[in-house]
Amino acid sequence: MRFLLLPMRFPIEPGNSYLTTELADALLDAAHQVRVLQLDWESEPGRSTQSLVSERGIAVDRVFPRAIGKPGSFLYRASKFVLSARHVGREARHRLTMNQFDCVIAWMPAIAFAPVVRQAARAGVPSRQLIIWDFFPDHHAEIGRVPGGLVRWLARRWEQSLVRTFTTIFCTLPANCDYLRRRFRLAERQQVRIAPVWTTLEMPAPVDRAEVRSRYSLPAEAPIAVFGGQIAAGRGFEQMLAAAEGSPLAFLFVGDGPMADDVSARAKTAPNVFYLPAMPSADFQELLSACDVGLVATVPGVTSQTMPSKTFAYLKAGLPVVAAVEPGNEFAALLEQRALGRAVPFGDPDAFQREAAALATDDLFREGLAE
Repeated sequence: MRFLLLPMRFPIEPGNSYLTTELADALLDAAHQVRVLQLDWESEPGRSTQSLVSERGIAVDRVFPRAIGKPGSFLYRASKFVLSARHVGREARHRLTMNQFDCVIAWMPAIAFAPVVRQAARAGVPSRQLIIWDFFPDHHAEIGRVPGGLVRWLARRWEQSLVRTFTTIFCTLPANCDYLRRRFRLAERQQVRIAPVWTTLEMPAPVDRAEVRSRYSLPAEAPIAVFGGQIAAGRGFEQMLAAAEGSPLAFLFVGDGPMADDVSARAKTAPNVFYLPAMPSADFQELLSACDVGLVATVPGVTSQTMPSKTFAYLKAGLPVVAAVEPGNEFAALLEQRALGRAVPFGDPDAFQREAAALATDDLFREGLAE
């Protein structure tokens, strides 16, 4: 089959990978053809489209966003969705013959690729699949990344109209399939399926923990609790930073994002808090192997459930996971049932710190993970 992937993140630089690149490589391994049209959402707007080729020979058209106004302003954020979607649509018409594909795979928010989604439907691409990791705009509004009111209502109407153009919709948890059916109007012909967040299964090679820690100026002896990912609102940093106060653990935050400066500033004043900017996936995986427990935290008050992809990076490095997630989350139950870590309540940094400290020093638990 001939696949077109429409991701917002698709790193092809040496030593870097992501769930989308792993999916593309798996499709290649299954003897399919893959083409990628990426809207590089986090890059600076205005750059010209790049035509690239991955190490596996996948053709990637990397399109850069468009926006007006001051970065961070309402005008900037709103125009970024509208203008970027129009721009990626023009690039798709120029660079792709849509009816040559058998399957198009996009990720929510579909409005980022709205014209391309419409082009695929008009061209009659037989299989048009949408993967939902977070529900847009509801989840994003609940964690403060999208305004409420009229803006949320308009974004939801737009997203709803696009959702109905897909033949198959994938959610990461059974509860989110129910959420999808309650919150979105689906056609009878549309299939709803479960596709848990995936990753490759190869465990990293053993590392010299002392050397890795020394390289990044981390404590030589103290157990390290690590968070890796986008440092932005909705990731529960308040709870993690509160848990660090007075803890025997070192708390390491790795990543970039809107709140990175705040975490970096905290690291300069708190002796057991450390910050490192984002790094290539291979380097990050090596760093994780020198740590002791992985951290996951979101925010209360969200109506859908999340399955944080960073969890799998921790597990591949042999780290148990402590997660503060929404009550009743199926992901939390999975951690406990599979003996992969512990779930703690929101707003209880003491419990978060206590479980992190216990798992970081529990050699028997870590040996069970390795098996």
